Amino acid sequence: MGPPAAQQGSATVWDSTRMFFAGGTAGAVARTATAPLDRIKLLFQVQSMTSPTGSRQYTGILQAASKIVREEGITALWKGNSVLTVRIFPYSAAQLAANDTYKRMLADPTTHELTVAKRLMAGACAGMTASALTHPLDTARLRLALPNHPYKGAVDAFTTIAKTEGITALYKGLVPTLVGVAPYAAINFASYDMAKKVFYHGERPQSSIANFVMGASSVCVCVCVCVCVCVVRRRMQMKGYNYAGQLDAFKKIWAADGLPGFYRGWLANTLKVTPQNSIRFVAYEAIKSLVGIKRSKTDT
Repeated sequence: MGPPAAQQGSATVWDSTRMFFAGGTAGAVARTATAPLDRIKLLFQVQSMTSPTGSRQYTGILQAASKIVREEGITALWKGNSVLTVRIFPYSAAQLAANDTYKRMLADPTTHELTVAKRLMAGACAGMTASALTHPLDTARLRLALPNHPYKGAVDAFTTIAKTEGITALYKGLVPTLVGVAPYAAINFASYDMAKKVFYHGERPQSSIANFVMGASSVCVCVCVCVCVCVVRRRMQMKGYNYAGQLDAFKKIWAADGLPGFYRGWLANTLKVTPQNSIRFVAYEAIKSLVGIKRSKTDT
């Protein structure tokens, strides 16, 4: 006989709690390391909206970084990082822990195996779960990352947006966020899992360096596929720019900037998320091992 149901349930909750902590810590470490590139990417994506003439203040990664340091100081590269870190902990925790949980739920009850379709489904659901929980933090982070913003900090940003624009303003862009994150997370998690499965065959001892490379490879495809939706989401979150919906935003961005308008900040974003994704995956697995979470057959 197996352990009592109550004991199994307690163990599952304990595992989920530790996975949540491991995922949050891994995400905070990875995101803080790449925060400067994240701010540059955001400025690229919204600069045409903040300039009265539509001129481009930022023309390249190095130019943007030097301009920010020259005008605002080196610490400005991490502007908005406090709210970013506050957001990324629950986001990464929910996403990574949810992905592991969904995979265990979807696995074949006898073999504990997962098809590619089920891995994609688990990743998509994990991404949407995390995004829905933390979208207001993302809106505040975007506003705080902009130059000359009127907010005193994260709390002031939340209260000001809620008072002047309404609570729903914190959820602007949620639909395109969910639409964008579902394929992104699905491809990211599933491709990373499958790459590890092929490379290790479930037998070879795992290497952090190899996992880092596989994490980097999996995210490059995701960025190319989903960067357009990300730009639409950022524009919809901006104050003073009201779109009738996602389709209306696509049309107006296309009319103003053409196809290049959807790829503003693409290079900065790729350079940011590639090491960030790799660091997060490697750190998550290391922390899970450190806190004593036993590997499941659905883990790769």
